[in-house]
Amino acid sequence: MKKLIFVLALAAIIVTGTAFADHPSGWGIGVQGGGGGGWEGGGFGMYRGAALSLKVPSLPIYWAIDVEANSWGIWLGVAGDFYFVDAPLIDKFLHWYLGFGVGVGLGLYDDLWLQAVARVPVGLSFQLPLNAGPLNAFEVYLQIVPSLGVRFAPNLYFPAGGWPVNLGIRLWF
Repeated sequence: MKKLIFVLALAAIIVTGTAFADHPSGWGIGVQGGGGGGWEGGGFGMYRGAALSLKVPSLPIYWAIDVEANSWGIWLGVAGDFYFVDAPLIDKFLHWYLGFGVGVGLGLYDDLWLQAVARVPVGLSFQLPLNAGPLNAFEVYLQIVPSLGVRFAPNLYFPAGGWPVNLGIRLWF
């Protein structure tokens, strides 16, 4: 299995001509919003929420911290994604990316919920280079992130996850 994953990753690198994400270097910080459908503890539901996105220069991980509060309760989630394909479609402005990540969430509704999922972010990224003082670039992205995992609420539910769609902006310093 490890050999298969290695061969697929190597093929993606050769096809796209890049080994790591082609996003701007430095700090990236932004916000995203979205919605989508999901398997809510063994049933089906819709959700929406906002998140803070963060990219630290020394780590190849794109982070998202999301909070959702509504009449049912409150939710806090953290996700980290590694983009193993990030290739330009049109010059250096429009890119597409594909990655893998994990997410964990904690919800307080009628019961305490804990969820862990595997994620596959796929998206388009428009990057506008800037030279405005410390600001290097402005990015707008649209992504879908299918996820699959388990939820404890208070019993074990499988499948948990869904297919959130996010629209976000990010500033690069």
